[in-house]
Amino acid sequence: MGICFSDFLDQQRREALGPVNKWYCSQFYGYEVRDPETLLAYYIKHGGASHFRQENCCDLTASPQTSRSQAS
Repeated sequence: MGICFSDFLDQQRREALGPVNKWYCSQFYGYEVRDPETLLAYYIKHGGASHFRQENCCDLTASPQTSRSQAS
């Protein structure tokens, strides 16, 4: 059983804004980064999003709402 796309995005956002990415981002910039946009940009540019997808892609399924709209 997989997760729906919105759950996938929520989990990815939590990881991007979480303490591990915050630490790496802050180390990169040389100061404590708290801005969500900066954290997200760092996460994407430095491979966090790709890594997350590779680790979680098999768990991803279409949400019931998406499946219904595509069937019409």
